[in-house]
Amino acid sequence: MKRLIACLAFTALLAACSGVPLRSLPRLMQMSGAVLDASPAEVMVALQVDARLAPPAAAVPLLIIKVTPRDAGAFAPIDKKLPLQVAVASASTLGLDAPALGRRWLVYSMPAVTQVELQAIQATMRQAKAKGTGGSLSLGVEQESLALAITDPVLAETRWETWMQMKKAEGFFEVWSGTPAQLQKLANKSTAK
Repeated sequence: MKRLIACLAFTALLAACSGVPLRSLPRLMQMSGAVLDASPAEVMVALQVDARLAPPAAAVPLLIIKVTPRDAGAFAPIDKKLPLQVAVASASTLGLDAPALGRRWLVYSMPAVTQVELQAIQATMRQAKAKGTGGSLSLGVEQESLALAITDPVLAETRWETWMQMKKAEGFFEVWSGTPAQLQKLANKSTAK
């Protein structure tokens, strides 16, 4: 378990160099417990973007979860990209601050199918924990389909913030900020591999 914590801390520190706010590091370091205890119905992603941005309906973020056992064969590794859906709740009812003039929130939650997948991942993590088997957890939000849908060069250079909520009682916290152009660059790198 100590190795898992060290790995998460290392991952969080590396992320700080690439758009992750330093104030989010404590929450990121607690993500293994947060993922394990999260109610899938409460897991949400909120993007604060330029108000002119209107992504296509099919362009949604994906919650990426990778769980790798410390000892090979201890349990089957998990590498999932769980699609989210547009949430019907308003940002203000979710505790998000009102966006500045010219900005808006895009809020996403887990559809029922994705909630079932997260529950299966949680069950695997609980079984590994009960057996005393350690491992590493990587968690991310892939926004490639949203970023690649932006064709206006003006919008590509506007601020983009990614916020995440694992538990409603704890609320949202910012996990990344940058521009759509930076997201597009990251997406192009991943597709080039």
